[in-house]
Amino acid sequence: MKNIRLIILLAGILMPLVMEAQSYAFLVLQSKGQTAVKSGEEWTPIKVGSQLKVSDEIKISDNGYLGLSHASGRAFQVKEPGNFKVADLASKVGKGSSALNKYTDFILSSEQEKKNKLAATGAVHRDVKKEIMLGLPSDPAKAEVQGNHFFLTWTADGSNSYKVVVMDLGEDELASFTVDTNNYMIDLSKGYEGTSQVLVKVISANGNTSDKYTVKKLTGHKKKKMDEAVGELGLSGEATGLDKYILASFFEDRLMLIDALTAYKEAAQAEPDVYQEAYEQFLSRFGFKPN
Repeated sequence: MKNIRLIILLAGILMPLVMEAQSYAFLVLQSKGQTAVKSGEEWTPIKVGSQLKVSDEIKISDNGYLGLSHASGRAFQVKEPGNFKVADLASKVGKGSSALNKYTDFILSSEQEKKNKLAATGAVHRDVKKEIMLGLPSDPAKAEVQGNHFFLTWTADGSNSYKVVVMDLGEDELASFTVDTNNYMIDLSKGYEGTSQVLVKVISANGNTSDKYTVKKLTGHKKKKMDEAVGELGLSGEATGLDKYILASFFEDRLMLIDALTAYKEAAQAEPDVYQEAYEQFLSRFGFKPN
């Protein structure tokens, strides 16, 4: 009987501690605008990297934004202004994936840490003087893509138009596109089914021509493994800015630099006020200045 009473007593003491340890609900991956959290009686600004507990309340101002990772590994963003109980937000989160938690350290690492990692791979652009340079890895070994499209950007030379040329390895033209900007999204799902590698170059209306860059589609077992790894992130599939930002960080951590650039750009397009800076920071880490 004494042992039973002791167990009950210990359970009463330890249970609140266990509950407190489990009260972490969200990790803050991104915070823009005026956002605040109330823990206890005081409101404090929400910082990237902080944790939100189930007992907390948050406040989002007009044009405020929070990109969150649930403790289960599910991405969740809050864009609507107002006050919200964290417990209520957590109840709306679907089934998560712990795979996302493997990459939060990279997402939250400092700009310098990310830059050092990228520089160590040898993939960073060097100071080469050429009128038109593409924002792609110059080393074909680092030019693989998992996705069925990729974002291409290049240094502008002041021309009013540019011709993007896609070729096979024999340099026979497969397609070309004329644009009035210094970027273009190339869709690899149509017209390139018969080749696993393409060459890309850009010609300006001023007559300047870039070098030819290789882009290789992942195939076989390597493609399958990368597809599985992306699937394990448990993203919503709704192409939200947060999903694209997480995907970009995942690819950058894996040194899939073309896919990373594409996802950062798509995140910026989805939520320009939030992720445009992240896109520009990636270009800076890559050592590439499009203008």
